[in-house]
Amino acid sequence: MGTGADGKTLMLVLLDSNIYFSALISPLGSAARIIKAWKNGRLYLLTCGQQIDEIRAASRNPKFRALFQPHQIGSMLNHLYRATVWPGPLPRKHEAVDPADSYLLDLMEAAQPDYAVTGDKRSGLLQLEKLGRTKILSATLFSSQVLHL
Repeated sequence: MGTGADGKTLMLVLLDSNIYFSALISPLGSAARIIKAWKNGRLYLLTCGQQIDEIRAASRNPKFRALFQPHQIGSMLNHLYRATVWPGPLPRKHEAVDPADSYLLDLMEAAQPDYAVTGDKRSGLLQLEKLGRTKILSATLFSSQVLHL
């Protein structure tokens, strides 16, 4: 963690992959406001190689290819490389309702971000509400209650 231009300690935030896609779909929505807050230096984003690979693979899905231009995905991935990227493999300790999201729980335990933000109600992440010190919120709640946007 570090400090912003105003000297305040910045929070470390893990965004579920669906938040990145939501920001592209709805550029005025909560997810996009969170990404903008990161780009404006209000928080640090946490990611890992597995998440970057997941986003890259999802972007090849015909459903997403119909929604996004390749440069939008490329720009998103380039920005992610500027986030805090977990070095190396994650310990395999957790099993999410959606097995594809288990790595997010492992990353939360390993890196201990302040917040994790998801929009996926099926994964079971929101229902946990907290893992260790990490508070798990929806994009709407995080944007309004934490970032006050």
